[in-house]
Amino acid sequence: MPGLRTCVTALMLFSATASAEPTNFRVGAGLFQSDTNPAPDYMPDNSQRGYSLFAEMPQSDHTATRFMLYRLSDDNKQLIGYETQLMWGIGLSQPGFRIYTGPAWHRETIRVERPGASHRTFNGWGWQAGFGFQYRAITLDVAATLRDNSDYYSENKKAGLSDKPDSYISNLLISYRF
Repeated sequence: MPGLRTCVTALMLFSATASAEPTNFRVGAGLFQSDTNPAPDYMPDNSQRGYSLFAEMPQSDHTATRFMLYRLSDDNKQLIGYETQLMWGIGLSQPGFRIYTGPAWHRETIRVERPGASHRTFNGWGWQAGFGFQYRAITLDVAATLRDNSDYYSENKKAGLSDKPDSYISNLLISYRF
């Protein structure tokens, strides 16, 4: 029976790799929030939550990179985007406590409600920080990124607001190390 033999072989390979020591490559998901304040009513604020998916690769115990996709859709507010992060810290590749910071770059599309536009792309640099704990192959992190407000300030001016906003995102992240 070739089908049974293939299934047994696949199970043996899976069990052999499952018992091996995992690499440092992580894949995870998270709860996501975005806030720009002050901002027009159609911009996201802390009252909405979305989700994020990410991949992370520590190069050493002190450096890592993370790529995150995120989405928020609530009532009339909608945002979709990505962020890439360079992480410098302690404990990034080892079990136990971890803390990190570093530059980030994002690109996102937000639904806007003003004449002549239905969506607007925002992008720019930011600075992120986070901390967490790794137990065996599971890591739990809390992270946030403070963003350059240039594009958000431009949107405020187009919507008739004169104040410069503060813009940041926050995440509660859980990942599995393969």
